[in-house]
Amino acid sequence: MFQEFSNLIQIFQYSFAQIALVATILITIMCGILSPVVVLKQRAYLGDTLSHLVFPGVIIGILLAKFTDFPFWGCILVGAIFTALLGTFISEWILKTLKIPPDASAVICLTSFFAIGIIAISSNKDTRIDPESILFGDVLTLSWRDVSVLAIALILVSISILSLKKHWDAWLSDPEFAEIAGFKVKLLEKLFPILMTFAILSGLFAVGGLMISALLTLPTIIYQPRSVFSPIVVLLSFIGGLLGILLAFSFNWPVGPSIVLVGFFSILIKTLAVRLQEK
Repeated sequence: MFQEFSNLIQIFQYSFAQIALVATILITIMCGILSPVVVLKQRAYLGDTLSHLVFPGVIIGILLAKFTDFPFWGCILVGAIFTALLGTFISEWILKTLKIPPDASAVICLTSFFAIGIIAISSNKDTRIDPESILFGDVLTLSWRDVSVLAIALILVSISILSLKKHWDAWLSDPEFAEIAGFKVKLLEKLFPILMTFAILSGLFAVGGLMISALLTLPTIIYQPRSVFSPIVVLLSFIGGLLGILLAFSFNWPVGPSIVLVGFFSILIKTLAVRLQEK
């Protein structure tokens, strides 16, 4: 037992493990900061939708960066924001024109944009883009430059939430009254999808597009806060990420699914505890 723990600690002597650890911590803290807004505003579906909508934009960004001298992350960010905004606009347009349920409109767009991304990958095989690396992520392939980008994204998200905390709280409680009272509701409605896009892009190559929406949801389900910012939620997200990466290195599991499983079993334990208290 002690030998296994010693071997696990020794892994972090290597640069790839250090990068993976720091990247995971940055991503889970960012998800912990955004999680209360996502859950309390009932926008959990948005993470899954955006992760599909940005997919073709990410591919476009990768291709653009490969064949030009533009910065890699800049190309990806521009491409992802473009397809996210385009997909959102098309979804709203279909919804209002055909008067179909919102979830049906969202499903149509997210699956179609995902299909566009897959076609873009298959049509450009020389670029060696692995769809699995985007869907499921691989934190072990990141560099310290990628970590610096994650740190910048975390700073931007933290400033956006903390500096406008009272506006976020008002928007969560009663958006119509908040707008009448002079809170910056319209700004937040435009800012929120952008922050979500930052979080999704940050986790895309580390934990994968299919896992990042879970990381944005799980911490607030485990501990349900009343405010848009909760240190406890951030701490839980951090602990979940730390335990997840330790599990991943211990059993040679992928990092993203390992973190999600930690959160899932935490929710099962909480549910069992609530049930026992009810009895």
